[in-house]
Amino acid sequence: MNKGDRIEKESFEIIEAGCDLSAYDERQKRVVMRLIHTTGDFEFAKMTLFSPNAIDRAMDALDRKLPVICDVNMVKTAITAKYTDAVGIERYCFIADEKVAKEAAAQGKTRAEYSIEYAAENFPDAIYAVGNAPTALLKIMELHRQGRINPALVIGLPVGFVMAAESKAMLAESGMEYITNIGTKGGSPCAGAVMNALIKIKAGI
Repeated sequence: MNKGDRIEKESFEIIEAGCDLSAYDERQKRVVMRLIHTTGDFEFAKMTLFSPNAIDRAMDALDRKLPVICDVNMVKTAITAKYTDAVGIERYCFIADEKVAKEAAAQGKTRAEYSIEYAAENFPDAIYAVGNAPTALLKIMELHRQGRINPALVIGLPVGFVMAAESKAMLAESGMEYITNIGTKGGSPCAGAVMNALIKIKAGI
């Protein structure tokens, strides 16, 4: 075991000793611990939410090699390439696509929300990971209500004070499979951490 692995192992031992994770099953606990490790914030042990079949749906999606659609490139970067390579899936983010930028401006929409519409045309059943933009998460829910998208899983962890907490609460009532949290905390590293944890569970790494 190299020095980095030893530090990570010690970190997870500290996390497990430092908070009550009894509300979560073993796979959920791995996701929550990864969130705490990424953020240094023990509050994720009290505010992380899973739909009943979220992790099973994630494992099935990984079996089917479904891609991960990210709301921003920071989420895409936070999902470790060697992990996605290990299970043979792709990461996509369309927010910087020139066509998306032009069409978003023409329609008076944010690039984040229009990039989700753009993704939905080709990847209606993918895993969707939102770590930055509540507008992207709201768009996913709108498209789901319209029957235009049925994600295998929505990782909804946008950060901020304008519609972040509200959009996550709405996700928990949406009927989709989700991993999210209560409140304003979150961010791209959090969304990436959840996806990394799921891949590590699947790959046994």
